[in-house]
Amino acid sequence: KGNIEFKNVKFKYNSKELFNNLSFKIHEHEMTAIVGKSGEGKSSILKLINKSYNVDKGSILIDNIDINELSEKNIKDNMSIVSQAPYIFNLSIKDNIRLARPSATDEEIIEVCKKARIHDLIIEMEEGYDTVVGENGVILSGGQRQRIAIARALIKNSKIILFDEATSALDNETQGKIQEAINNLKNEYTIMIIAHRFSTILNCDKIFFIENGKIIDSGTHKELLNRCSEYKHLYESEIKKGK
Repeated sequence: KGNIEFKNVKFKYNSKELFNNLSFKIHEHEMTAIVGKSGEGKSSILKLINKSYNVDKGSILIDNIDINELSEKNIKDNMSIVSQAPYIFNLSIKDNIRLARPSATDEEIIEVCKKARIHDLIIEMEEGYDTVVGENGVILSGGQRQRIAIARALIKNSKIILFDEATSALDNETQGKIQEAINNLKNEYTIMIIAHRFSTILNCDKIFFIENGKIIDSGTHKELLNRCSEYKHLYESEIKKGK
């Protein structure tokens, strides 16, 4: 279903304690974000969820099952990650997307590309979906690579999609298109966003604000602006930077 729960998680990375009794719940089909200053270990939370890292103490549950009871394959089959720099292979656009589910039909690929806001751009290319993109998608812009990666996550049909700083390296206009693509997925998937750009998370159902390895408050963007001074300060400092 896509429910995720951290229960009293303790985790050290390179002998630095990142989390001490970190606890929170994410419900199925919710769009959730985790924000905080740099160095708070936000991306480590995603790596703990997909078992790239293991907790030192406490537990992480998916649909009330401890992830230590789940195989790596089981977890990877039911989760997709869209990272800041997704790898695009020297294949056609169609084959890049089909890597996530080899049985996917052309119609299914077109459908996910429409959701990812990349279909219109693909059909303008001379070879369309058969366009070979070069090593690491060299003929594509950063935003186009991100949208191909979102389409690849969607074709996999996983219940949980994790976005790890997926828009941080993009200009505002491109970031807006990625945001549209993410908003398109709302209420269909459990979506978790790690972001330092607040514009990426304004529409989230819930935002967790992390400081010193703990969730110090949670709520919608509006709720946190009204009652969490640390969140408000971080938000206002980003606006001043003109991001």
